[in-house]
Amino acid sequence: MMNGNSFPATTPEMATERFIVKNESWAERFKANFNQFIVAPLEYSWPVIKLPLPPSRTSNHVLILVTAGQVDITIGHQAYTVETQKLVIVPALQIFAIQAIREDSVGFMCFFSQELLLNSVSDTDFDFLKLTGNPLVSLSTSQTTYITNIFDRLTGEYNENGSAKTDLIRPYLVALLVEISRAYIGTMATKTNAGDRLVQRFMDLLPTQVRINRLVSHYADQLNVSPNHLNKIIKFRTGKSPSVWIDERAVLEAKVLLFQSSLTIAQVAHEMGFDDQSNFGKLFRKYAQVSPTDFRSRCAEPFVVTNGMIDSDLS
Repeated sequence: MMNGNSFPATTPEMATERFIVKNESWAERFKANFNQFIVAPLEYSWPVIKLPLPPSRTSNHVLILVTAGQVDITIGHQAYTVETQKLVIVPALQIFAIQAIREDSVGFMCFFSQELLLNSVSDTDFDFLKLTGNPLVSLSTSQTTYITNIFDRLTGEYNENGSAKTDLIRPYLVALLVEISRAYIGTMATKTNAGDRLVQRFMDLLPTQVRINRLVSHYADQLNVSPNHLNKIIKFRTGKSPSVWIDERAVLEAKVLLFQSSLTIAQVAHEMGFDDQSNFGKLFRKYAQVSPTDFRSRCAEPFVVTNGMIDSDLS
């Protein structure tokens, strides 16, 4: 059994076995040491990705730049439509699901390990790589050009030497992250309102606390406010009560366990803090519209490689 702080996560190598179509370009696409770093043009990637991808975690950070077309992705609870001159960031261990990549999409998709990042920078803290960061960044024309040029150079280096040689990958990766950081900071609104700050602090607690406790009073205690005040602020600011946010996060975590672990349904219920499997099943069906067993069965079914936009019932 896992403890409350553990997160099942796939490495890029594991992900290729589950999410990528094997064809004659397999060896060309996956170079030496690609668990540390891999990058590819979006137009080269989407035809071989088995879509839609169910909610999952990866042990690496993910960057997706869109310069044309559209990518539909869910990160945590939030669905995003990533269009021209937008960049989406999925920090390592964040839950995400890709619903669709439009067939005319152009850009880049990149995975890199925290280990590679730590070996590249020592004094830079990138807020957008934190679990609570804003995942969607809008870019200006010049920012898009700068970032695209770095991705081009990283792609050329990866195609030529894979990821075994990092003497060029590391400095270019740092340059890429600094460019993203400048764009990210420029689009972030300062949370000066007490209500906004409370909402953010509540959202920050959910990923780490939801397996421990699902009571609103628990979160109110953690935030040093009354349950009534927390209910009032969260409902007013987000349109949903804290209890709904907690339940939705619990179901999202359960989906990852059902998809990425070999735990039984009863064990998943236990990991999520349910003493009664039937209560877990009721909550799961309420938000997922399928039973835990049916959800796991659907994840095991063959994926369909699609050119169009698809609404997934696994997200």
